[in-house]
Amino acid sequence: MAAVVAGVAATVLAACGGDGQVDAGTPLPGRLVPSDRLPKGFTVVPYQVDDMIAANRSTLEQAERVGFAPAQCRPTADAAFNPKLTEENTVLLVAQSDPGTQSDPGTQSGSGTLTELVSTVRRNIDADRRDTSGPCRVVTSTPTTGALAGARIVNTSTELPALRGGPAVGEEVEQAYLVRTDSVTTFADGSVRARSSYLANVLVASPDGQVFTLQLGASGEDASETSRGEPPISEGAFTDLVRSAVERVAQP
Repeated sequence: MAAVVAGVAATVLAACGGDGQVDAGTPLPGRLVPSDRLPKGFTVVPYQVDDMIAANRSTLEQAERVGFAPAQCRPTADAAFNPKLTEENTVLLVAQSDPGTQSDPGTQSGSGTLTELVSTVRRNIDADRRDTSGPCRVVTSTPTTGALAGARIVNTSTELPALRGGPAVGEEVEQAYLVRTDSVTTFADGSVRARSSYLANVLVASPDGQVFTLQLGASGEDASETSRGEPPISEGAFTDLVRSAVERVAQP
């Protein structure tokens, strides 16, 4: 995903497919990772689905006035997915870290944000891969309006190893795409900020055959280019968290 605007909304979404509600079994909110299974140092903070929907609507509108190079790398997955999300078919968890409380070896220094989205809207993960790999692995965005007008944003995406083996990684995972994005923004005044994040998009099937979109993100804080920002947790800890989230979503 070539994120244009930093923030929770830019970290959390994308897809093609139908929507609907869970008619039986575990309610949708019960498929989110519980707070006691989050990495140490992270605390859940209030953030409503309708706030996310509004923020993403604004992001998509701004993206229409952004130049992308290569031109074919304009994000498509978010544009198809986000407008279908509602408070009825989507749940969201947002957690923030306090660097003073991090004691888990999987956490990095500095603060950061974890976001988890679970939805009955099916995401087009093939589009995610297309938007961030091959000729679209390095994408330059140039906003023309808003606070980032005149900035030059370079997003470099690196696919992480696919989920293999271990608990809850089998028939439950219909499709998965995990990626690290390193973003460097050069502002009109010449100042430079960097941010790195992990993002997982996974289609998870429950035993009754219903497919859910799981989107899990871990974003670090902004840093100067010379002190390259890192995601708030290690790659291994992030993959473990994705596994835990898949297990939760795949409940009957």
